[in-house]
Amino acid sequence: MKRILGFIIICGLVLVGCSHKESNGTIQHDNSSRFVEEVLAKENEWKESEYFTSENLSFIGEPQLLGFTHSKEGKIVVSKTGKYGWHFWGESVKTGKFLSVKGTNQITHKEIELVTDAKLLGANSGADNHAPTNMTFPKGGMWKLDAYIDGKLFGSVYVKVEN
Repeated sequence: MKRILGFIIICGLVLVGCSHKESNGTIQHDNSSRFVEEVLAKENEWKESEYFTSENLSFIGEPQLLGFTHSKEGKIVVSKTGKYGWHFWGESVKTGKFLSVKGTNQITHKEIELVTDAKLLGANSGADNHAPTNMTFPKGGMWKLDAYIDGKLFGSVYVKVEN
């Protein structure tokens, strides 16, 4: 009986702690709702990367660092394999190294391997190096794509995947 009473008291305190008060038409949130708001704000920080061109090709990524071929008008669609040329700028990216790309979905936070061991083939379209790849996304929404060259993180690209 003491356990049940203790459980009821704890549940009541939790419910009171999660409530909000209304005063003079304004809502005052407690600390737990502020924490939820902070988490949601961080989730909303994921924004699609910049679109740019290099030698008449359209890219998404970070100009003069990395990107892959994709136009603003084009769509990346769930479960549809697309061909994408990853391009890299900078002398540190050497021909013969290998690219891997890990993607993380914004909602699920599940990380998957999108590209494994794509060989860098040299200069192309104004970039110092490039690698042709295929990518397939299993779920829609925003994705963070981390590009690794020989196991070292080179940079990240954020893309929107349509259902």
